[in-house]
Amino acid sequence: MRRPDGFDSTPGDDAERTLDAPAPRSWRRRADVDEHAEASNAEHAEPELDPDGEPLGAAEPPRRRWALSAYEGLDDEAPAPAVEVDVEPERGSHAQRVDREWRAAQKHQRADERERAREAKRAAAQARRARIRSERAEVRRFTAGRRKQLRTGLLAIGGLVLALALLVGLVWSPLMAVRDVRVEGADRLDPAAVQAALGGHVGEPIATVTEEGVAAQLQAIPQIESFRLEVVPPSTMIVRIVERRPVAIIPADGGERVIDAAGVVLGGVDATTGSLPRLVGVEPGSPEFEAVATVLVSVPTEVLSTTQSIEAPTPSDIRLTLASGQSVQWGGAEDSRLKADVVAALIATQDPSVARVLDVRAPEHPVVRGS
Repeated sequence: MRRPDGFDSTPGDDAERTLDAPAPRSWRRRADVDEHAEASNAEHAEPELDPDGEPLGAAEPPRRRWALSAYEGLDDEAPAPAVEVDVEPERGSHAQRVDREWRAAQKHQRADERERAREAKRAAAQARRARIRSERAEVRRFTAGRRKQLRTGLLAIGGLVLALALLVGLVWSPLMAVRDVRVEGADRLDPAAVQAALGGHVGEPIATVTEEGVAAQLQAIPQIESFRLEVVPPSTMIVRIVERRPVAIIPADGGERVIDAAGVVLGGVDATTGSLPRLVGVEPGSPEFEAVATVLVSVPTEVLSTTQSIEAPTPSDIRLTLASGQSVQWGGAEDSRLKADVVAALIATQDPSVARVLDVRAPEHPVVRGS
C-alpha cells in the first residue's frame, strides 16, 4: 500500500517549508497540530525573565495559524484554500483542563439525569392518572346496573313509606271515623236495637273496628246467633246478623219462654212463637233435651207447626203429640231426617180419625194404628 503524500518527507524538509508556499494537505494538518501543541506548551511553560525581572515576549500579539476551511480527500491534487484564524490561548495545565472538562461533563450528565427523572416522574404520574380514570370508568360501567337497582329500590321504599304515612294519617283522621251503622238480616229483631247496641263504635277510627269488639257489644242480644262485619270506607260499618231459630217453648218462672235448639232462651212467647211445641218434662241441658233438640232441628217447619207437645222419658223414647190428636212414636234421635220425611208423608195421607198412632221408630217400615 502506498503511503499518502507527505509522509515520506523528513523533519528537515518540514522545517524548510513556509506558510507562504502551500503544502500537501496531510502536511498542513500535521503542521497545524504540532504548532498548536507547541503554542499550548509555550503558553503554560514558565516565562523567561529579563535582567529587570520582566517576562520576555509579554507584549507579543497572539499567534496565528493557518487552517483548512474544510477537509477534503487526501488524494486531491488541488491544494485546499486556507484561512487565517485567531487562537485564544488556553489557561491552566493539561490536567486542569481535563479536570474542568470532566467536571463540566459530569454536571451536564447530572442535568440530563435530572431532566430524564422529571420526565419519567411526569410520565408515571400521567400513567397513574390514566389508570385511575380507566378503573373508575370500569367501576362505573360495571356498577351502573346496581346503582340503578339501588335507586329504584330507594324510590320504591320512599313511596311505600309516604303511602303508609298518608294511610296512617287518613286512618286516624276524623274523615275516616265511623258515622253510619247498618244492620242487615234482622227478621224478628228490631234493627234499631242492634244499632243502639253498636252505638259505641260511632266516632271510632274505621280501621280500628274489629269483630271482637262488635261481638262484645252484641252479647247483650241473645237472639243473634252469629254475625259478619263489613267496613266500607270512609265511614260506614255494616253488620249482617243471623238470628237464632226458636224451636220450642219451655215453662219458666214468670211464664213460658222460647228457646232454640241450643237451649238459649230467646224471650217470651208472642204471636209469632205461640204455635211452637211445648216441652213436657224435658229440662234444657239434660241428655233427653239433647235428643229432642236433634229432632227439633230435623223436623220440617210444617210438621213442627202442627206439633203441640214433645215428651222424652228417655233419650231413646221420644213422643210427639200433634194438633190433630195423633201421636207419633219417634224413638231415638237416630235417622231423624228420614223419620221427619216419613211423618210428613203419613200426615198428608192418613185420616186423623182413623190413624191415631204413627209409629216411625223403624222409618223403613212405618206402622199406623187406630189407637
